[in-house]
Amino acid sequence: MKNKAFLLLAILFIASGCRKETPYIIDPRTENITNWAQAFESYWSGMNHNYVFWSIDPTDWDAVYKQYKPKFDALADSGFSNKAINNHAFEMIKEMSANLIDGHLAITFTLPDTVYWTYPASDRILQREDFHYSNDFPTLWLNAMTQLHNQGRISDFAYRSTDDMGAGTGIIDGNILYFQLTSFMLTEHYQTGDPIDYIITQYHNFIDTYPDLKGVIIDVRNNGGGYLADLPLVLGKFAEENHTICYNRKKQGLGRLDYTPWFPETLPVMEQKRKLDIPIVALADMYSVSMAEMTTMAILSLPKGCFVGERTWGGHGSLSASNEAFPLYYDGYFRNNVIEAYTTMTMLKDIEGNIYEGVGIPPTIESPYDAASFDQGIDSQLERAIEYIKTGK
Repeated sequence: MKNKAFLLLAILFIASGCRKETPYIIDPRTENITNWAQAFESYWSGMNHNYVFWSIDPTDWDAVYKQYKPKFDALADSGFSNKAINNHAFEMIKEMSANLIDGHLAITFTLPDTVYWTYPASDRILQREDFHYSNDFPTLWLNAMTQLHNQGRISDFAYRSTDDMGAGTGIIDGNILYFQLTSFMLTEHYQTGDPIDYIITQYHNFIDTYPDLKGVIIDVRNNGGGYLADLPLVLGKFAEENHTICYNRKKQGLGRLDYTPWFPETLPVMEQKRKLDIPIVALADMYSVSMAEMTTMAILSLPKGCFVGERTWGGHGSLSASNEAFPLYYDGYFRNNVIEAYTTMTMLKDIEGNIYEGVGIPPTIESPYDAASFDQGIDSQLERAIEYIKTGK
């Protein structure tokens, strides 16, 4: 009998030890949320396990739980029927999420009569000392291109647009290749014969055959990102095999700091008709985000890469809108009947080991946005990139 009792105690001890090693997880995908107390628990738990930046994020998520749980518990009885309470509760969700550094993070709460939404990085951009609006950029940019054309400074220039993007290319001052794109959707158009494919073909032909090129400018200002698969179409003709552009890691378990090792991200190489030992300049601004930032990072990894412009947005890393990522990887997007959290799956660092999530990539050569010059048809940031290629400084 004593032996049986001892065996039972031993089993219980082992089992309790195992529970400590296996964090309890509430899978937010399976929950049916009916009040704010449940919504808080679901959102907090989902971010607790899925958020990939806990190793560097300054937010104390446990302190957030202690501070806000009683406040949300006090709202449980009201369900979602009171608009004033709903407004107040979502303001608390915004407060507790405001300093999360994920530059892609978007949080949506869909209630019976209202959809609440917040994008913390957008609020941070508004606080930057160098903040400027981007609404007029496309028109101002086209005006500046027109002025360059009228001055005879840009030749063979072509610009095309479709429903999902615009792109342009040409030769500036006789020997500088310029390529601009508003988003990274090139692979959707490549080898289709459509207008964007025409620009890609022109750009590649310039790289392959245009005589006496002195430099290349890749303009990703006001570019919101897109497909990682576009990268070789933009830079694949400049890279050597197995060229590392950055490193990434993901979550791989329930614990906040359960990560994969850092894996190198390499630039796929395209067919190269000739070797070009020339400066490659990324032209980027505070509205360059996601793939626009990763492209900037890739350019900086090249032997003669340079970044001219403004510190970027601060949101890079791969994304997935699949709700199945939660149990597979414990990172990224998750949703249920009320909550949708759109958050990054991977953390990136550059080849120097710098992580710029929530901060933005700093330029090699700072060139602030100059609204007065732009209004006069002069793109001062582009002119600074041209100057760098001509002078090396």
